[in-house]
Amino acid sequence: MTLGHEHFMDIALELARKAGDQGNRPIGSVLVDARGKILAQGTNRMYTDFDPTAHAETIVIREACKSLGTVDLSGSTIYSTLEPCPMCCWAIIDSKVARLVLGGRYAGLGRRDVGRYSIETFLEFTGKSLELVTGVRQKEGEELRRGWSAARRDGAPG
Repeated sequence: MTLGHEHFMDIALELARKAGDQGNRPIGSVLVDARGKILAQGTNRMYTDFDPTAHAETIVIREACKSLGTVDLSGSTIYSTLEPCPMCCWAIIDSKVARLVLGGRYAGLGRRDVGRYSIETFLEFTGKSLELVTGVRQKEGEELRRGWSAARRDGAPG
């Protein structure tokens, strides 16, 4: 039985909720091999690890590469509850992940602080390619981030 994009995004969303509960940005990521086996799961840990590079996508890439003993993740798919930043996008490309499945988008959040950035503009700028699947549980990913941002504006820690 082949598990679909929504199954893995549901796992990523649960991870995102846990990250938010811990005071981190509510972003979760799951890395799956070509056969559908989960290689790594992770959350944003910037605030708990005091590490600005501890984004969910970099966490799963680091863990998978370490456990597999390689930096080549060819054929794999990464699921992210929110559009990866440029740092994470480059890590995805450099580790040869084949496919990115996205939930929320910066444009959907109305984020003006990221300028014209999107995965598509990044790929165009770098001349790189990556298979994209967009809109998978988009509303849920964006709602998690909106709620977290609103709580921070209201004085919640994290």
